[in-house]
Amino acid sequence: MTMLEKRSQLGRRAFLRLAAGASATAALVACAPPTAAPAEDAAEAADMEQIEIGFAWWTGGEQANALFEEAVDRFEAAFPNIHVVRDSVPYGEFHTKILTGYAGGDAPDCHGVPWGTVWSMAHKGVLLDMNGLVEGDPEIDWEGMWPAVTEGCYYPPDTIISLPRESFGLRLYFYNKTIYGDVGVDTPDVAMDAGDWNSGNWTWDLWREQAGQLTQFDENGRRTIMGSNQSADYWNLHTVIPSFGHSMFNEDVTHFNLDAEAVVAWLETLPVMINEERSLGKPDETADFDWASSGKQAIIRSSTWSIPNYRASWEDIDWDFVPPPRGTHGHSNFVGNDYHSINGTGTANVDAAWELLKFINSPGEDLWWAQNFFGAPFRKENVEPWANSLNEILPRNGWKYMLDMTNTATPWTPVPFQEELNTIHSNEIGQAILGERPVQEVVDSITSKIDAMIADFE
Repeated sequence: MTMLEKRSQLGRRAFLRLAAGASATAALVACAPPTAAPAEDAAEAADMEQIEIGFAWWTGGEQANALFEEAVDRFEAAFPNIHVVRDSVPYGEFHTKILTGYAGGDAPDCHGVPWGTVWSMAHKGVLLDMNGLVEGDPEIDWEGMWPAVTEGCYYPPDTIISLPRESFGLRLYFYNKTIYGDVGVDTPDVAMDAGDWNSGNWTWDLWREQAGQLTQFDENGRRTIMGSNQSADYWNLHTVIPSFGHSMFNEDVTHFNLDAEAVVAWLETLPVMINEERSLGKPDETADFDWASSGKQAIIRSSTWSIPNYRASWEDIDWDFVPPPRGTHGHSNFVGNDYHSINGTGTANVDAAWELLKFINSPGEDLWWAQNFFGAPFRKENVEPWANSLNEILPRNGWKYMLDMTNTATPWTPVPFQEELNTIHSNEIGQAILGERPVQEVVDSITSKIDAMIADFE
């Protein structure tokens, strides 16, 4: 049985029963912030040793930043002797600032780390080995979290260097039901439900076919409805390469599997869709006009964390969502979460930093983050209340697929050369997609350069 074929005992029907059985009252209660534990009493709190720790995270917009502030507020209420010095940094500056802090000996006690970056930082030796903390703390239920999430918390393989942060984001394919209805094409959920999870008809071939059917032009050949959007960056290829039965790398992580025959064949469809079928747009056709929010794009490749924005910008659009299409070996998804780590250079207050990260990662906080970011919770125990609340807040057919998507997501391969790989890949892959160079030529160039980089990486 392949990883993509494995499923939990709580299947789609059970998930639907959970969602359908929710009451509005339960939804409102579930969305309330967790209640911080009160201090023993004012006198005892005053007698506690006062501790100050630094905690840094990057800003993902005002809403996301406010959520971090709220979570830290609750922590300080629960631990009145610990004061958190907060450092909210723009994402584009965050990595440099943290590394500069480590170089200068004044990095914060704990901080967020983006996916990919977490393994390169661990490779540099600046992140704390958290094995003892995780294994020795009865409040941490490691096995109760999704394996696809926890597998990314290790580097090297037997060393835990992080806890997951925020929620388990997933790639989704949204669709405009009005456009489908106007053209008379069955929506993707009809194909999804034609069989079990990995045997339905929502395939990459059908996605391409529907994108072409739904694209519309006026009498002058000007496109009036965009069929879909798609990318072939490393992040998005996590929904493609495993769906054809291949890992992102070979077993000893010396070769990038971009050149697998089925993957090359998939890549070769993209320039045809852009230049001949015109169901995908070129960068200059999509940069200055929001086709989706204007109600003029049929299929929108996006993610769970976009749902809060879509609730507002798509208020007048009748939309729903399905998983990414499946390949010959089933559906795949990425693990869209980042991480929290502790400064491992000897300058951190490890005990206090651990209390903060453990608090943010606790079951109550996990559920709260998931509800606010619309991504699945890290903990399996939170699936029921999460499903209940979101189905009441935003009724959509797509929620019924969420558990299967979570359970079959492909864990990232923890590699310390993520930035180098992305640079090589992104420098050339666009030339293949736009039809500027033959796909096979670009793939051969990318894989040879990445393989050489891996061989020389220290």
